[in-house]
Amino acid sequence: MTATIDDYIKALPDVLSALVSGNERLYAKVYQEETQYARLTQARVNQNGGIFQEQLTLFLSNGLSMISMSVEGDLPSPDQIRGLVQALREDLPYVPQDPWLTLNETPEQLETGNAHGSMHFDALVNTLCESAGKQDLVGLVLSGPQVLAVCSSLGHCLIHRGGGSSIDVSFFDADYNAVKRVRRDPDLADIPALISGMSQDLKALQQPAVNIKAGIYRAWLSAEALGELLSTISWNGFSVDSIRSGSSPLNKLYNGEKQLSQWIHLYENRQMGEVPSFTGEGFLLPGEVPLIQDGLARHHLSSPRAAKEFDTTINSDSGYPSALYLRGGDLPDSEVLQRIGTGLYIGRIWYTNISDPASCRLTAMTRYDCFWVEGGALVGPLSPVRMDSSIYQLLGEDLEALGMHVHQIPETQSYGQRGWGSSSLPGVMTALKITL
Repeated sequence: MTATIDDYIKALPDVLSALVSGNERLYAKVYQEETQYARLTQARVNQNGGIFQEQLTLFLSNGLSMISMSVEGDLPSPDQIRGLVQALREDLPYVPQDPWLTLNETPEQLETGNAHGSMHFDALVNTLCESAGKQDLVGLVLSGPQVLAVCSSLGHCLIHRGGGSSIDVSFFDADYNAVKRVRRDPDLADIPALISGMSQDLKALQQPAVNIKAGIYRAWLSAEALGELLSTISWNGFSVDSIRSGSSPLNKLYNGEKQLSQWIHLYENRQMGEVPSFTGEGFLLPGEVPLIQDGLARHHLSSPRAAKEFDTTINSDSGYPSALYLRGGDLPDSEVLQRIGTGLYIGRIWYTNISDPASCRLTAMTRYDCFWVEGGALVGPLSPVRMDSSIYQLLGEDLEALGMHVHQIPETQSYGQRGWGSSSLPGVMTALKITL
């Protein structure tokens, strides 16, 4: 975050305060990122460049009516903001009242996170390509700082700095077998070992594929596979509005009909995930929200609008978790294959969906890094199969162990702008129902 954007944000509350009258409230959301990127193919850079973008969104309210406007490009000057506010003011009388609109009338001041530059971007890209040699390494490398701020005419000045580096890379062979790794802020010294491990896994995938029959198998779900399942549940699983309306797939957990294993302690941990700890309405958010404790539902997530509608405490910006953290267990990664004995090693899944919301049953297809295991050793890659299991079995009665190591899985989406945050999850030893 440069001194220029820092000065701009900290001057914004006074600018906004001078532009309102009567019962008007004026809020502003500022976003800036400065990203370097490189797209890799065959362990070479086939596209690289930089993205610098700034956005200001203004929200003008009077009573229960609110209107907004976003501008991109150079951040507008105070005089330009004045013109934008006047345009909003002229349209505001035609906006219907919103009964669930809620704004924080207490001016909050907060600065969180750290600005991450792109100091090691070139070295990171070079190390990846050199370590891969002649193998077909493909993927995307991102690096650079981000900042998000919320200011208001009441005096709010909330700033979160983040960014850093992320890699999302895969090895492919001529038969389209692939292994994939995603890392956040990787240490350059760890890259050669990472690439070597990927190469070994790819060789294991080149063994004859193993076909299995439908049935229930002991299975290790990697942190990435578990993250895919939890992400699917999270769309409306933990929000108070979904739970109160009965549309949450976790209804039976929250009404006490079902429970998970006593080993399950799941949190929304915004500090660990390095996501903003405030909402666009100026409310501060707790660093950690216990969602499930000892296998029992503890808290739900309430956005400002939902909190007003259902008379609950605000603890989320959207009701969707952005930084899940599952406490680890006692199974070391080095003992996973031995613990499987005979069964499945599931590295990644895709096409994940909820097949039965009432029982929180999930379906997905195996993808990369999925193997058949016998006698505690990898035998060969698993032919693509579909799983269909309830979370109440996977993380409940069938759960045998949680991995000791908690893996940080960064958010790597970059459509429009870079995503924030990460999940922190262990792998799990459980039983998996294969349907085809």
